[in-house]
Amino acid sequence: MKKIIGLIVITVLGMVSVAQADGTYYVVRHAEKQDGDYPVLTEKGVKRAAHIVGMLKDEPISRVFSTETYRTVMTATPTAADRGVAVELFTTDDLDGFATMLKGLNGTFLIVAHSSSTPDLASLLSGTKQPKLAETDYEQMFKVVITDGKATLTQFQTTF
Repeated sequence: MKKIIGLIVITVLGMVSVAQADGTYYVVRHAEKQDGDYPVLTEKGVKRAAHIVGMLKDEPISRVFSTETYRTVMTATPTAADRGVAVELFTTDDLDGFATMLKGLNGTFLIVAHSSSTPDLASLLSGTKQPKLAETDYEQMFKVVITDGKATLTQFQTTF
């Protein structure tokens, strides 16, 4: 009986912390990529990745997430290196679960994904439906701020 009560208390406390988490999430598609099966960034893509570091210089980014492809990791790495944190890999196989995990974190985060999963993740975090990005669109960044359970989404460009 004590174990059951303990599990209930832990579960309730876990739900409370998720509900009270305040977070800021910068969700961006990887920068320009080369052609091929496992493409890396182009020269312009490398410049855009460095530009993102500058755009977020005043933000207290504490964690950086990326899907497992070269192009996303290469986009995420400059910001992670600037903040002295590792790039944490995630998969888009369970984007709902990933969004739920993110919503349970307090802090400010950069998440680098793809043309389809970037707006999908912004939608899941903000509760507003975002359209897919064009295959040639590398400039969109979504900022989702969740405070006291209320989400606001701002979209801007990483133009340089």
